[in-house]
Amino acid sequence: MSVLNNFSVSIAKGLRRLRQNKELSERLLPGASTRRHGSKDGNTRLKMDKCLIVSKVTRYEYERHSHDYISDSELETVLRMRGSDFDSMLANHKEQKAFEENVAKRLREMGHQVEMASRLTYNDELINWCDVVVPCGGDGTFLLAASRVRDANKPVIGFNSFPHKSVGRLCLPTWCSNDVKGALHALKEGRFRWMRRSRIRTTITCEAKVLDTITPVDLHTLHYCRYPPMSNIHENQDAQTKEHDVTTANSPTLSTKVLPFLALNEVFIGESVTSRVSLLRLQIDNGQWTHTKSSGLCVTTGTGSTSWHFSINCLRTHSVLELMKILGEEFDVKLETSVERAREVAERYNQKLMFAPDSDQLAYSVREYITFEEWPVPRGLRVRDRAAAVRVRSHCTDAGLVIDGSVSFPFNDGTQAALSVHPEDSLMTVHMDDTLPY
Repeated sequence: MSVLNNFSVSIAKGLRRLRQNKELSERLLPGASTRRHGSKDGNTRLKMDKCLIVSKVTRYEYERHSHDYISDSELETVLRMRGSDFDSMLANHKEQKAFEENVAKRLREMGHQVEMASRLTYNDELINWCDVVVPCGGDGTFLLAASRVRDANKPVIGFNSFPHKSVGRLCLPTWCSNDVKGALHALKEGRFRWMRRSRIRTTITCEAKVLDTITPVDLHTLHYCRYPPMSNIHENQDAQTKEHDVTTANSPTLSTKVLPFLALNEVFIGESVTSRVSLLRLQIDNGQWTHTKSSGLCVTTGTGSTSWHFSINCLRTHSVLELMKILGEEFDVKLETSVERAREVAERYNQKLMFAPDSDQLAYSVREYITFEEWPVPRGLRVRDRAAAVRVRSHCTDAGLVIDGSVSFPFNDGTQAALSVHPEDSLMTVHMDDTLPY
């Protein structure tokens, strides 16, 4: 079994376990799911008079946008010379657009108003206009659509436009993509369950003069996403001393703002150049501040616990097998050291990495945590754990705070971020059975 298949099996089993736990709690506490996920009167009525379709930016669209100064035929020549599979790229683009048009057509046939937006045209005005946001793409498009919806009662319901090529865990089941008309009628008739997904609110604190520079960079529409290094007051001791001699009353005034994007999967903080060490101070809940050196920090929700968080922390079967052999050969622990048993142990461990999407907890992971002699200071920080809140202070020179792998904000020396979960920030979406409802 390949590593990828091992991941898929572990994630599938973990998701099944989370659903079983949810169903058990609903049997023990009747109506709990309705109170948490549904409307006050317990119904599953979905208002969808005005629908906003958020389209996926295809590779062809990206290349077309990046080379807007040349003709279509010239673009084809450039891409073919680069070695790109132009025919496949164009075919995928046409398939994506046909899927989006089909969703729009079916919605209009049902009497609904429809507007369409791309990554470049998706804005607050359209979000405020619509009753429901309908991303058509994969999980990336769903994350884009969700990140800008601040209203906790505005549903985001996604279609996976390529179910034969991608999983689309955040989107509706595969049968919905194959039968868009049937899926829309099922939604209209209330054959679904409301579902809440917690999201991370990021609050930035820094010098007032720097606050205006904390602006988003879209990582999917730019060729280069590097931030100009900000001045580091610790690098020039002479300048620092001079400023201190002038007056001690001119200490920096700190300002705070909440970022306009909510993270459905995770927030990553680290140096833009991956080979550079990220210097971060961390505070978990109300604990002590810890100086760390690492490859960055990943803070995730329950929804994101099946994604990057899982990949960072999951155990591979061969690693478990080696540990079991060491225990047996060097510590005289009686164990069955077979590949099958090692795989079973790895899967059980990996399943515990995942937690419910509506959890009010966060999970953090310090990537490639550096420890030596007396570092970090103080000791005791766990490399990964759950928390109610995480605070981060940057001592980096060219770092970014990245929300759902899509939008990045500069996060350099002296800037501080508070990551937390609030009920009013949750995302409303739906859950439908994996099998056809008829």
